[in-house]
Formats: sequence, C-alpha cells, structure tokens
Amino acid sequence: MLKVIFIGHRDLYFGAESVMLRIILLLKNKGIAEPLLVLPKSVDDGFSSHCKLIDIIPAKVVPYKLIGGSLFRSVLCLIYNTTALLKLGLYFRKIRGNVIYTNTSVNIIGPLLSWLLNLPHIWHFHEQPTPGKFKWIPSGLFPLFRFLINRKNTTVIFISRTQKSLWEKEFGFQIKNSMVAYTPASKMSETAAAVPSADIQLDTVLESTITSHILEKDTVTFGYLGSYTRSKNLLSLLSVYAKLKTSYPELKTRMVFKGAGELESEIVSQINALGLQNNVTLFPHSTEVFPFFNQLDVFVLPSWFESWGLVALEAIEQRKALILTTHSGLTEILTNHTDCLYTDPQQEDTLYKAMEYLLLHPEHRIDMANHAYHTLQGLNLDTQFERAIVSLFKQYEVP
Repeated sequence: MLKVIFIGHRDLYFGAESVMLRIILLLKNKGIAEPLLVLPKSVDDGFSSHCKLIDIIPAKVVPYKLIGGSLFRSVLCLIYNTTALLKLGLYFRKIRGNVIYTNTSVNIIGPLLSWLLNLPHIWHFHEQPTPGKFKWIPSGLFPLFRFLINRKNTTVIFISRTQKSLWEKEFGFQIKNSMVAYTPASKMSETAAAVPSADIQLDTVLESTITSHILEKDTVTFGYLGSYTRSKNLLSLLSVYAKLKTSYPELKTRMVFKGAGELESEIVSQINALGLQNNVTLFPHSTEVFPFFNQLDVFVLPSWFESWGLVALEAIEQRKALILTTHSGLTEILTNHTDCLYTDPQQEDTLYKAMEYLLLHPEHRIDMANHAYHTLQGLNLDTQFERAIVSLFKQYEVP
C-alpha cells in the first residue's frame, strides 16, 4: 500500500491542522494509503492529544522549525533543521515512504526532504500573501522556493483561486503543477464521533455553565473563534466593540472569544483598558466548538488576511450571521449583503458599520445566516474536496 508521510508544522489544533487530519482520515478510511504523521518536537498544545484520541499516533517527532519573518531568522531555521533532515531522511529510507505531504508554505523541511530523497511531494499552501511589511516568506528565499515548487514531482494545493494568483504574483511565475481545492467545513457531528463523549460533555458543561451566568435572553452576542495572532486583527475588533457599546448603551450586547495564541496577554490588557471586563469572555481552546457557536448571534472574522476562512464556514453551518474580512478566498463563493457582510481590515469604520447594522437588524441576521447556509449546501464542497484529494493521491498508487 502507498505510504504517505505527512509533515505537520505545529502542535496547535486549528484550521490547517484540521485539514491535514481530514486528508489523513480520508486516505486511511478509503484504503488508498497508509498515512504516517511527523510532527515537530514541542509542548502538546492540542493536536497530538486529539490525534491520539482518534487513533492517529505520530510516527516520528523530531525538532524542526518553520521559516518566516526575516531572512536572517529563516537562514537560522534552515541551519537548525539540518539534523532533523538527516534523521528523517534515514527514517524515510528505512520505512520506504512513497509520497511526502507538507502542511503550510512555511514548513520548509517537507519540500527539502522530498528533494533530497527524490520523492513525489504534495505541498498544501494555507497562508496568503498580504500587502505591507509582513511576509510569510522573505524575498531572499524566493529562489529556493521557486526551485522546490518547480520540481517535476511537486504538486501545490491552493485553497482558493485568489490565493493561487497572489502567490504567483509574489513569486513572479505561474505555478503550473498545482490545483485548487476548496476546503469544506468540518461537521460538528464528525467532532462528536471522533472525541470521547466525556471530553465533549466537559467542554459543553464548562462553557454552558459560564454562559448561563453572564448572558441574558435578549443579549446580542458577537463572537470570534480561532488563533490569537496579530494577523486576526482582534485588538481592532475589541476597539470597535467598545465603540459600539458606547454608541448603544441601552442595548444588551456581549462578545465571546474562544482560542489560544501568543496575543492572549495583549487581548486581556485591551479588555481591561477598554473597561470591557464584564462584557467580553475568553473561553479556552478545545476541539469541541458546538456550545460556543450555539450561543452566538454574529460570528466576526476581521483578519488582515484569510486565505480561506474555514472557521467562517463552520459558523455558516451553524446558521450564524457572518462578518468577514474582504481579504479572504471566501469572496469567491459568498456574496456581500446576501451571505455575509464584508469589511476592509484597513478601514476600521467598515467593521463598526457591519456590527452596528447586524445589531440593529435582527431579522437580517436570520435571513443572511439562512441564505449563506443554503449557498454552502448548494456548492457541495465536501464531495468536491474528497474527489480532488482522492484523484491526486491515486496517481501515486503502487502495486
């Protein structure tokens, strides 16, 4: 059977990790391949433990790092990864792996391994280039990336046509050996089936108990779910929410966050500085998200950039009204003012107006949520995604 080595990029369990795990389970359940998971050595931040719960045990855990930020930092990363490259190269030769799958564009160890071992490589890009100073990949590494992408047996998976076009513009060439695969939202029932009921009940009880003490029946609840990183524009979201509360003190509103990340301390400081301690609640990150979505009226994703926006699709699956950044691949399938409200992250006032509108028009929250739900159902992304992934991996089948 085909042996596919999946090179993960971190131990946090968010969008990119859930997509990789979805592909692993798809190949395993259909008998297409024997998936072997490799993760960087780090503190267990959720992904490893979740994998073990569904009987996906990492085959190898070694120390390696991601590129990003400055060229100097990225070069240090390449040097640091040398030992891991040697260890994984020997390991892959021993187990006779057939294909390497790399999760995210900044995970350089996968493409380097596939080149050194002369193995077919599938590179799943989840990040999206963005204007401004921030760069996922420093321009000094572009020649290396062009070389690795242009290898005859490398296929790049993009998650939207917009993302593909932006990366081609960034690198300065057309990436021919590639495909676009829209990622569907994970079903809440899939999570429930994968995780033991005791763990789900614990999350549900914790969240429901806290919520029952802080929310009143006529409270309008805005929410965000995901990683606490600067790219998510969460400090602006808090500022806008504070302005909204000042403008409409007579209306009962609340904001809830669920997630984890390096920006958490700044988020707490911002909440305190704005005097929102009694209006904003932070829930700990967990794999069970149904109780979180269940309490929302409006889901807000105001990121500086979202190559896709998987968590937004999950909100739509739960029939929640959606406010979404314009810098997202979801602009290809969702219509402004019909399926969602788009806001420009560079113009904070557009976020305020969107939140204000949905606060004052409850009937439009319902209509928009229902329309987006039916739009998503009509696209049948689950079937399209599975067909694309199965077709891609089947071309590497061995006798």
